[in-house]
Amino acid sequence: MYQKYKADFITTHPQFEGKIVKVRFLPIIDGYEESFIHFTCKNYENVEKREPDFKRCERLHWIRKVIENYLCKGNCSDTNCEGIKIWEEPWKMYKRVHFLFEEERYLVIIEKREKYNLLITAYYLEYNNALEKQLKHYEQYKTF
Repeated sequence: MYQKYKADFITTHPQFEGKIVKVRFLPIIDGYEESFIHFTCKNYENVEKREPDFKRCERLHWIRKVIENYLCKGNCSDTNCEGIKIWEEPWKMYKRVHFLFEEERYLVIIEKREKYNLLITAYYLEYNNALEKQLKHYEQYKTF
């Protein structure tokens, strides 16, 4: 799993709107970049004692695919696919782009920076109210 993460985000990088998407490297936790731990674990109160989140782990390889294929609009080989919902929301002095793969209840968020994009998070929306909240945000902010 770590090798796939390295291949997708360290050795090479996805791109969004012509800029690479980077991940956070620091702090290093047990020899792994903070972003790898964040994308595969839960227990947010104590970064040092996070537990593996199997739903995050099994979807780790989706992150790059969602970012790079958000424009599919249901034109992919899966006839049931409705595409990726995408919108921007302001966050402090930046804009964050949300990619919602509604069918799979999966959310990826990147932050637009001047020279690159920063991958903030990616996770499975386990609860219906969490999915509904994201759909409301989509309706409010949809820009693409």
